[in-house]
Parts: sequence; C-alpha cells; structure tokens
Amino acid sequence: MKIINIIFSIFILLQSATIIEARPKFSDRQVAIMIPKYFARDHNAPLITRTRVYAEAGKKILHLNIDVNRNRFENQMEYALSAMASISQYASRPFDTFVLIMEPNSRQFETERIEAKAKCTIDYFVFKRVKKDKWSEKCINIEEI
Repeated sequence: MKIINIIFSIFILLQSATIIEARPKFSDRQVAIMIPKYFARDHNAPLITRTRVYAEAGKKILHLNIDVNRNRFENQMEYALSAMASISQYASRPFDTFVLIMEPNSRQFETERIEAKAKCTIDYFVFKRVKKDKWSEKCINIEEI
C-alpha cells in the first residue's frame, strides 16, 4: 500500500509541473490569423497587406507586410514587431525570425525590410529582458529594398 501511495504522489507531482507550465499552443495558420485581429483592436495600427509563415534555410519565419505613414514610421515598426512577438510566443513551434516589410504611403520614400531575431525580440517586447540599445544593435537588421 505504501508503494502505491509513493507512485501516486510522484505521478501527481509530475503532472502538476506540466499543468503549471502549460499555455495554449497554436498552429502556424492560427498564428497568422491572429495577427490581423491584434491589429484591428487598435485604430492607430498600420494597415496589414500580407501575412505569411514559411520556412527558409531551416528557419521558421513570420513575415508581415504593412503600409506605413512616414510621420509615424518608428512607432509603426515597433508596434508591428511587438505584435509579432506577443502573438508568436504561443506558436506550437517557436519562430526563428520575424520579417517586416514596411511599404511607405508616399513615393518619396523607399520600402524597407526589417529582419529581427525572434527570441531576442520576444525578450525585448514581451519579457523586457533586453534593453533597447542592445536589441537595436544585436537583434535587428534594417535595409532598403
């Protein structure tokens, strides 16, 4: 009887650790569907023109195209990356890279491609473990296309 109680206690202990750490996990398709809904709740959010999830060179990528107003360029970039970080942490398999294509609403400006390391970006926006200067220096790459 004592052995059964010990086995039962160990089983409960193992299961409670799993339950405590559990959080919902979503498929790539579900994550892609959640992003426009996240943007729709904020009337200052940039307009999304494309959402994609794909693999390239063995890395899982979350890709987003947005139309940007050059008056709020930096805020819209940070808003989009923050949204990607917030939602992607619930993916069943973590993303490696976020790609953000910022298409200006004026022909005077160039389209920009932002590539951010997903883990570092989540640490910056969601968990606040990374400082802004370190994030902008080590985790993000901006180029005109």
